[in-house]
Amino acid sequence: MVEMNQIRSMLEEKRQELADQLNAVDRAIAALNSGSTPVTETRPAEPDVRAELTESAVLPKPVEPRRVLSDAHKEAISVGKRKARAAKDVAKGLAREVLDDSFVPAIRTRGNSQSPRLVKRPIQK
Repeated sequence: MVEMNQIRSMLEEKRQELADQLNAVDRAIAALNSGSTPVTETRPAEPDVRAELTESAVLPKPVEPRRVLSDAHKEAISVGKRKARAAKDVAKGLAREVLDDSFVPAIRTRGNSQSPRLVKRPIQK
């Protein structure tokens, strides 16, 4: 029963806050419609609020805005995801290993007198 009373009082408190906000909006609209004439505030009588609820009331906590990534960071994330996906495919055997952008193949034509470096020369006895 105590819980129901607490819930009821919290809901009445919230209703009062919303009514105050609605009154403020009504006053602002009336002030805009009438020009510069101030509108007097007529507040309804506030219900009795128990002291124990006001002490335990949770105050709203300011929330910091979300961080926003720069375009360079977004590009780096997409490149990393692409590389990870390619590495998974290579591990499964579905694709060949992708070489880095900095890779340059060492292809060069040699003269007729030179043989390729990786070919073993025949052993002469």
